[in-house]
Amino acid sequence: MKLSKKFIEINKDYYKHIEEYDWVEVTDHYRGLESFFHKLREFLVVRKVKKYGAGDKYLDAGCGTGLILRHLPKGAVGIDINPRNISKAKKHAPNAKIVEGDIEKMPFKDKSFSTIVCTEVIEHQPNPAPTVNELYRVLEKGGVLIGSVPSASPIWFLRFLSSTCPRGEPFHKNFKKDELAKLFKDFEIISLKRSVMGMSYFFVLKKV
Repeated sequence: MKLSKKFIEINKDYYKHIEEYDWVEVTDHYRGLESFFHKLREFLVVRKVKKYGAGDKYLDAGCGTGLILRHLPKGAVGIDINPRNISKAKKHAPNAKIVEGDIEKMPFKDKSFSTIVCTEVIEHQPNPAPTVNELYRVLEKGGVLIGSVPSASPIWFLRFLSSTCPRGEPFHKNFKKDELAKLFKDFEIISLKRSVMGMSYFFVLKKV
């Protein structure tokens, strides 16, 4: 999908200046239907991190308010474009280092991390390729990228029923498996499977 440069800027501005969604609050206190989705997603991603995580240099790219970051090893780094998320992430993940920044242009050197987590981020980007390229850049050779994106499941049409569903999102994409395989072409795909009633794809990728 080709969208205008202006729309891409509007989309980014939404997450930087407007969006207020607190994943930890919604997950831990069961505020609506999406609480169940986030709780299961949290469980599955953390399990994959424990199974596939490599080395000791961890990054949560698009960490939000710290839902996954709080489970990563002490000293892990989280980065998010939303300044309102930074203070919340520091509270939820006190053992992590939190950085405000754009994951399309991260302030890290090449090959800085051995494991990167990126969950529920790529689907919010009209052009996800720059982010995937940047994740590849800061990941060391042999390192792993673990994450999730929503799948092209009809269940998502019912998302509006959830009281916690974010309103006003400029862009949100549900992926097909072949789209993800193409997007992750520079990685070795260790695992790419649907889960959570088929609502999400969970991936484990290796930089070779």
